[in-house]
Amino acid sequence: MIEPEWGGPVDKIHYPIRFYDVLSVLLVMAEMGMVRDRRCDDALDRLERKRLADGTFPVEWTNVTKADRIETRGTYADWGILHKKKGNPLVTVDALYVLKEAGRVA
Repeated sequence: MIEPEWGGPVDKIHYPIRFYDVLSVLLVMAEMGMVRDRRCDDALDRLERKRLADGTFPVEWTNVTKADRIETRGTYADWGILHKKKGNPLVTVDALYVLKEAGRVA
């Protein structure tokens, strides 16, 4: 994967704002119908390794914080669980969509 100097680490799942990460790239490839291309295999393997024991996928990197008042980089929105060891339902939906399109889950 290309690693730009901006955004967060590309090998981590970003949420809710995605710049360029393993899941966002695979989502684009899935939406273009090209996620089964062999060049996606390493990224798909990496995504599969991120799956937690309960079948969900975590948020590994975020650039927002929950806030109860207006502040820089704060959000009132509930983005779900933003934790490296707990699954986030919105990230899980995207990850399972990618894996289904890649033929890696039923």
